[in-house]
Order: sequence, then C-alpha cells, then structure tokens
Amino acid sequence: MSVCEMCGKSGYMVSANVEGVDLKVCKECTKYGTVKKFSQRPGYSKPGFSKNKDYKPRFEGPALKIVSNYSDLLKKARADKDMSQEEFATFLQVKESQIAKWETASLRPRIGEAKKIGRTLNIRLVEKDIKKETKTEHKRPKNDELTLGDFIKVKKRK
Repeated sequence: MSVCEMCGKSGYMVSANVEGVDLKVCKECTKYGTVKKFSQRPGYSKPGFSKNKDYKPRFEGPALKIVSNYSDLLKKARADKDMSQEEFATFLQVKESQIAKWETASLRPRIGEAKKIGRTLNIRLVEKDIKKETKTEHKRPKNDELTLGDFIKVKKRK
C-alpha cells in the first residue's frame, strides 16, 4: 500500500500538485492541490519486473562504461553549439547543476543518460567495458594436508 505524503494515511494515492510540488496524496488531501493523475494500484508490477528472486534479465548485453574523457566531450559539445550551461541543460532536458558537475567530472552520468546524450549530440560517451579475465586456479589440498574443515566439529541437531 502507498502512503500519503501529506498526512501519512495508507491506501490508494493520487498524484497532485500542491504548492508547486508533485506529491502522492490520498483523496482527502487532494483539496490542497490540483489532481494530476491516479497512481497505479498497490501490488501492480511493471512489465519486465518480477518479484521472483531467481529472476534473470531477458538479455545480457556487453558490460558498458562511460568514456574517461566524458567531461571534455560535453564541454566541447556545448562550446560547438554556442550555449550556456543553462541553455545546454534545457536542450538536454536535465538540471543545470548536473551539467556543471558533469563538466567538472565530479559526477558521472548514468549509462542510460550517457546513451541519450550521445544520441542527441552525436558524440560517443559509452563504450564496452573490456575486463581482463584472470583465471584463478584453485589448488586442492593433498590428502595428507589438513584443512580448516578438519578442525571444526559440527554439532548434530536433534
């Protein structure tokens, strides 16, 4: 069940704009704002998501990572378009503070955001993550060697 963000009552919630802030509120609290849309029923899950712990994704793609010089690429793209950070943020539909943090490399964009930005600006911000696979060899102890398991006494439950 959802909880009202104003009064704390649990039940079905409605999205409403209350004094410029979007909140999920109960029917009684909708009088304090304008109703936007009804939220989904409790227990409803989005397609593609499962509550099963053994859930495996439908496909496993290659591991991706953000390129190391993403901040320089974003600065250059903004300079090429002759935009301020504010205009650039509006163009990319993100917050201005995010643009500033991305350009100073204090924040990395998420993979999905980087893909979207790359498509919009025709730049490459995402690359395949090539990890060196190291083979670890597990040595089995010889028969005459003792292991930690040899020293542990296991009590049987009755």
